[in-house]
Amino acid sequence: MISVFIRKAGVPLASVVLVLVAASLTASEVRAGKLADVFNSGELSGLNLGPIGPALANTVASTYPVASASSSVTYGFNPKTETFERQTRVLGPIVGERAETIGKGQINISASYSFVDVSTINGDDLGNLVNRPSIKGQVVSFRVPGGVTLADGRWTNYLPVQVHANIDVEADIGTPSITYGVTPDLDLNVSLPIIKTFLGVKVNEVVPDPRLPQFMLRDCSPTLPADDPNACQPNEIRPTTGNRQAYARSTGFGDLLLRAKYVVLREQPVDLAAALGVSFPSGDQDDFHGTGEYRVQPGLIVSRVVAERFQPLLNVGVDLNTGDVGRSVLRWAVGSTATVAGPLTAAVVFLGRNEFSAQADKITTPFFFQIERNDIYDASVGLRWLFAESGVISANVIVPLNRDGLRADVIPTVEVEYAFSSPL
Repeated sequence: MISVFIRKAGVPLASVVLVLVAASLTASEVRAGKLADVFNSGELSGLNLGPIGPALANTVASTYPVASASSSVTYGFNPKTETFERQTRVLGPIVGERAETIGKGQINISASYSFVDVSTINGDDLGNLVNRPSIKGQVVSFRVPGGVTLADGRWTNYLPVQVHANIDVEADIGTPSITYGVTPDLDLNVSLPIIKTFLGVKVNEVVPDPRLPQFMLRDCSPTLPADDPNACQPNEIRPTTGNRQAYARSTGFGDLLLRAKYVVLREQPVDLAAALGVSFPSGDQDDFHGTGEYRVQPGLIVSRVVAERFQPLLNVGVDLNTGDVGRSVLRWAVGSTATVAGPLTAAVVFLGRNEFSAQADKITTPFFFQIERNDIYDASVGLRWLFAESGVISANVIVPLNRDGLRADVIPTVEVEYAFSSPL
């Protein structure tokens, strides 16, 4: 058994078990329980990767897209007919909110599907992570019981290790959502995502670390006679390469989201609405299904239909983390929807997420990366198609505009919704 530790002047700072044999390692698969436990499970238990699990658990769910609570189709009261009539103006945004409400007694039912494949963290490729050869001047190493003689004749009782890691984080998200018009000015919405998550970790180890040539081992041959000076001696350690992998899957509910929108002003000269959302921690944080905290989301929504074809919008709000206010987030969205032709509407919305502080505790031994405070900017681009007067089919993609934080290269979303009058 060999121990991994960070060493400076012969003092071990963090000890971890690394299951290495003198020859080579073969790949093995390990099934784990919670996704966050994968880094501590089975063959990965000795690689000092454990702190990565909680860090990902605290941040992955925040990358999931949230579809608009605003109905694409709205209804207005016609006093001449004393009925609510479908509005023929531009359809609503796919991501982001507009100030218009659906109409008293009207209901919008929708179902969306999104696929999230987290690919980078702070610009580093999660599929090609390489550990740091040293942390604050301290070499990332493993202990060699009995010591070993290096190629240059020096003796040491530790050797540095190079670790290549491929971390694959995926989520399939299906979200049913219902919006109800309580009054002409007040909408209520409830959304509860169902999330299937996958975490896979593949690791390749090289000992000693080739980036530190001062620790090069003698390249002896095991096929030569024992009296040959180039032959490997009993118990002599040779350069070693090994592979390991572990994975886990989980399906469950995400965080329940309740949203309310109340129109304060109509066409004076803009529509202004106040919004309030409450997110309940119904999703299992360790399976990357939720944030693990109650969140309160107050905000303001500004929009205005122009020439019956365009609808610029501006959203500003705060995502308050009730468990730790310092980890709250300022969110904003600015963009527009526009009627392209007939029943086809296009939407382009720019999204911002400015974190007050890092969303997870710092990793004590940042083997691959560190959790930082981030400013995250995305663009949402999509199309909506009106059918059967009150049905809408949507397709949308979210693409990153910078590389801060945990990011997917693209997040596709499709949605189907239908609006109708309440039978009550």
